[in-house]
Amino acid sequence: MQQKQNLGEAGSASTAEQVWTSTIFEQVTDIQIELRKSLDLPVDHLPQRSGHELPKWCLKILEQFQKTILKPILKLRPKGTVNWRNYGRMMGLIERYKTFITSDLERISKEEGWDRITDEQWERCRPMFGEDKMRQHLIRVLGRPVADDEPLENLVVEALERQFEHLEKLKSDAAWLVAQHDAKSAALFFKGMAEGYKCFLDENGGFAGDRGRTSLYLNFLTYRLEIERYRRTMPVKTRRDLQKWIIEKAKIRIQNNDKWFDHFCDEICLSMKGVGRKPNPLIL
Repeated sequence: MQQKQNLGEAGSASTAEQVWTSTIFEQVTDIQIELRKSLDLPVDHLPQRSGHELPKWCLKILEQFQKTILKPILKLRPKGTVNWRNYGRMMGLIERYKTFITSDLERISKEEGWDRITDEQWERCRPMFGEDKMRQHLIRVLGRPVADDEPLENLVVEALERQFEHLEKLKSDAAWLVAQHDAKSAALFFKGMAEGYKCFLDENGGFAGDRGRTSLYLNFLTYRLEIERYRRTMPVKTRRDLQKWIIEKAKIRIQNNDKWFDHFCDEICLSMKGVGRKPNPLIL
């Protein structure tokens, strides 16, 4: 992922040149909040947002996710009566998530080269992560006293263990419930479970059915702050300037084709209008 490149480049700079006005934790939180709000899901359990509004083009990307990778999940929203096949799909999604955390993450991190980042580079990148706010959030989630010297990694592991315990209970409850009904209902449930296991993530841990556009969207979200600054720099920048910056500086793999880039920007409402004005800190 492009974020790994960010860390590597920041690790070679003195203090990461203070490229990030929001930490990675804050940026991920902001995106989670906006995505959940657009899906009419609760956000009260999430950390507080950074205070920076997402620009329109980022919100458009989140809308695209609803029409693509999130579409199979949104179809499972309960509507009153029990749909045994969809119930099974939900359990399949849970099992696939657990496999992603326990197996895929380690493999993907090695494939992306995270294990080759030196301790010195990690230390230089630490200010970018937002560990203080992450720690505060985990303490709130765990709901227990935490010593100042208790490693952050331990809190993460404990939070995951509690989450897995909750998911196991959901699966156990589902198995008990389906056992109280006839074979037809059980068959639909287990058929749905197999479908749910692969409807969101494929066997390699990638998004099911993605032909590259989702990865491109994620890379643009990763570089959100830099793109917003670039759109507002002096002298005035054009789309061709942005296209060149995306390819040469951000190193995002896109087609070096003007018409393709214009179509992509139009699709997500990424314009260069208003360039040259002083940036509004609330939209960075």
